[in-house]
Amino acid sequence: MTTGELAGPLGLLAEIALGALAPFLVLPLLTALFGAPLAPIQRTVAGLAEDLSTALAAFARVCLVVLALGMLAVVVLRYVFGESFTRLSEAVMYAHALAFLLAGPAALIGNGHVRVDVLYEGMSAKARAMVDVAGFSLFLGPLMLVLLAYSGPVVELAWRIGERSNETDGLPLVWALKTAMPVFACAMLAAGVAHAGRAALRLRGLDGGTVAPPDLAPGPADPHHTHAGAMP
Repeated sequence: MTTGELAGPLGLLAEIALGALAPFLVLPLLTALFGAPLAPIQRTVAGLAEDLSTALAAFARVCLVVLALGMLAVVVLRYVFGESFTRLSEAVMYAHALAFLLAGPAALIGNGHVRVDVLYEGMSAKARAMVDVAGFSLFLGPLMLVLLAYSGPVVELAWRIGERSNETDGLPLVWALKTAMPVFACAMLAAGVAHAGRAALRLRGLDGGTVAPPDLAPGPADPHHTHAGAMP
């Protein structure tokens, strides 16, 4: 079966899946508002999202290895042997794109992303939790939905025509690379639900048994902390 024949069924399946999962996007906000009744659902959803992010991060690490080895091979072949292979160069580009796209969700959940907000670090634990919930509900969630809306038709067309490299000796996998865009958007939505959901649980004092971000987690030898959201 060709990619063109798969495009229609896969597109329909994606629409059904997104429709079924859409209500979970407001789960962090509802958890922050209503607390305990939604806490078990939020913990379950966050756990599943974190497992997904961990799996994608593992694949991203493989891509980084491919990126490093591929780049080394390109340099050696070009400057030592005077040879150049388009497929190898494109494989390096693919690995670079996939590594950064697929590592994004794990970076969000683990607070490993670069922050540009100079005010966040000086806030109380409660204020940070409120910012995390609001940030997902107002910015990250809508932005990823826009990315899904705009990338969907692009990916469907790429699958229908079996899009490949413009170079005659390039990789015939452009359709697969473009698929990473909606995958990234969905994974970031899941990671956002987990990240904001954990923040909502901390905001409501229901974070027992969950792992707080490193800057909120109490040290084992510090007697002044009474719970995961306490400040020193």
